[in-house]
Amino acid sequence: MICEEKRQFLGAYQAITKKYSDAVSELHHKMGTVSKAEYDKLYRLTEELHAEVTRAQGELNSHVMAHRC
Repeated sequence: MICEEKRQFLGAYQAITKKYSDAVSELHHKMGTVSKAEYDKLYRLTEELHAEVTRAQGELNSHVMAHRC
């Protein structure tokens, strides 16, 4: 039996990781082709998403450790 809470945490982690990966790819692709202001905006977005990835990973890990599932 799969823990539904774990499934939810894992789904959230996967979704935010995909968003982060896409943002990093866009940043890399646009590097040197957009204005400094646009680059800075994209960079800030990747940093915000990275923090969200870290948070989601921590929530998943905490759940797994607490529930041993």
